[in-house]
Amino acid sequence: ATPDQIAAGKAKRCEIFKMPGGGEYILHDIDENNVIVGKARFTGHVKVSEAMLVDGFGGKSLMEGLATAKRKGRQLSDDVDDDDNDDEYGIEDELHLERTFGKKKGGIPQPVLPPTFHPPSFGVTVLGNSHGFDKSGSVSGYVLWINGRGVMIDPPPYSSATLEREGIRPRMIVGIIITHCHADHDAGTFQKVLTGSQVVVITTPTIYRSFIRKYSALSALSPALLRHSHRYKPAIIGSPLRFQGATFHFTYSLHTIPCVGFRVEWRGRSMVFTGDHFNSPEGIQKMEDAGTLSKERADDLRNLPLQDTDCLLHEAGAPPIHTPLDVLMKLPPKVKKRLYIVHTSNLPEDCDLKVAPTGTAGTIRLDQIGGTAGGGTGRSSIGAIKRSSILQHMPQLSEDTLLGSGVGEYDASLYDDASDPGSTKGPGNLSRMSSLLRIPRSEPPLVSLRPTSSTDAWFILNLLSAVPFLSSLSYASTMEVLETARVDAFCQNDIVVPAARRAETLVVVWEGTCMEREMSSQTPMAAPLCSSASDLRVSMYNPQGKHRPLSTSEVHGRKKSGAVWFAGDWTGPIALQPEKKLSGESSTSKTHDVVAMSSEGVKVITVEYSNLQFILKDGSALYRQYLSRTTKQSTATT
Repeated sequence: ATPDQIAAGKAKRCEIFKMPGGGEYILHDIDENNVIVGKARFTGHVKVSEAMLVDGFGGKSLMEGLATAKRKGRQLSDDVDDDDNDDEYGIEDELHLERTFGKKKGGIPQPVLPPTFHPPSFGVTVLGNSHGFDKSGSVSGYVLWINGRGVMIDPPPYSSATLEREGIRPRMIVGIIITHCHADHDAGTFQKVLTGSQVVVITTPTIYRSFIRKYSALSALSPALLRHSHRYKPAIIGSPLRFQGATFHFTYSLHTIPCVGFRVEWRGRSMVFTGDHFNSPEGIQKMEDAGTLSKERADDLRNLPLQDTDCLLHEAGAPPIHTPLDVLMKLPPKVKKRLYIVHTSNLPEDCDLKVAPTGTAGTIRLDQIGGTAGGGTGRSSIGAIKRSSILQHMPQLSEDTLLGSGVGEYDASLYDDASDPGSTKGPGNLSRMSSLLRIPRSEPPLVSLRPTSSTDAWFILNLLSAVPFLSSLSYASTMEVLETARVDAFCQNDIVVPAARRAETLVVVWEGTCMEREMSSQTPMAAPLCSSASDLRVSMYNPQGKHRPLSTSEVHGRKKSGAVWFAGDWTGPIALQPEKKLSGESSTSKTHDVVAMSSEGVKVITVEYSNLQFILKDGSALYRQYLSRTTKQSTATT
């Protein structure tokens, strides 16, 4: 197809939808008139090259770049040394893209270290901040973080790809809230439930029925199939809803179709999201006078609990079905201080309102704010911890500010034992003795200080379910796996899995980023010379050694990046990790350790394969079939 045909949407194509929970796919054959002419359903594993970018994201269009390269007659050179067959789309594709887009002519592009993002225990990341009528901006979308897990709110199309580039895997997103069924708010939900890991969809029964009916008609998929692709949790107006350790209160807003907003509360903090809402007292009064709204409905709209909260995300879209800006400009200063405008393309220059920051760097971290009597914020919470790569260490905030606050998420007092003032055995008294002896006080990695939640066990099972064969276990066998597993927290540069044990251990990353590093860069464990507060941190689990930090010259001098594991990824024997590059049986596994690279540390779920094998042999018929097949194959080859 030509670029013009692609731009006009009149190109023949195949669309593949991955069903959640396994390797099942649905394929649609679509002609140039956008009519589905054929359907197929199959199982297996589809691997898509990283060179196949999503058009419209990450800069220049891929097709435009390829067309330009073809017109100029540029050819991809053959000077790439590909001696690693584990990565089918690795450095050749990267070189192709670099040369196609003209970023660097000749030579191998310098690799960039993987991004690391530490989700807040309570906060929100804004993915897009514009509205459906803005041809240049990205439509509004959000990730609400609860206990480090993401709940997407009206996700934009291809938002999963956007998060992937930030190192946020689909399995870290556990739920989606649909506020209403306009295309700029629900199109991304349809894409997410069909292509990502299984999520919980939260909305009212009225909006949910509309969503299923709409996308069943658009996709030619049966309503039953759509419902099977996710789990539905109804939001009932007037009844609190508990999810992932937070409490939601939903209410209907005023819009052209049924639309909801909500208030969410977590450990004394709160956030209000209005959804699309015509918040105009004069307009509401006119509709009440005309009989369009009942008095009860009008009073309910006038009394929405929008002001008493730590963070208010209020929409101000295109009139006349959205809130006029002059209404928000009349709000009291104390409300404006914690108010962020969303769903708008721009604000007037003389406006004292602020647009919500976008991207992970602008994440609003409500777990790190100080409470006030009015429920507002005591200090700024935006981007309190900003990181774009693993070269960046601790934030600009001092350690005392981060750990010493009585209301902050990471509270060092959690580790003080004041129950027995006369004892010298408690952690708090040990700290006091250390200060008297001038011994540096050590702290666990930040990932281990996240408040525990009753939903942690659920999330552990959710992460483990991605590992082959584990989802086929019975309840009793699954409990055996949990009894065998342990949760470990490591500091930056600690060895999570030594090379010698990579084929013997299943490790699922819960939080943080891990990366392969050569054993030659290992340094013996020794008492550190503490030059900064971050050096005082020690792993909860005694690691198998430590690597020295990577220097900038080492990073840019590397010819090829190794395997990287983000939260939700796992490594282990090839039987449990079929992607060889990420497994413990890759071509580099005998010479490379798996090392924690996030400055906040890494939290992992570890299961010894020797123990897991007994459980799988006894409880999984699929695993027994796998062993039988591999035995026959090895016998045939010998």
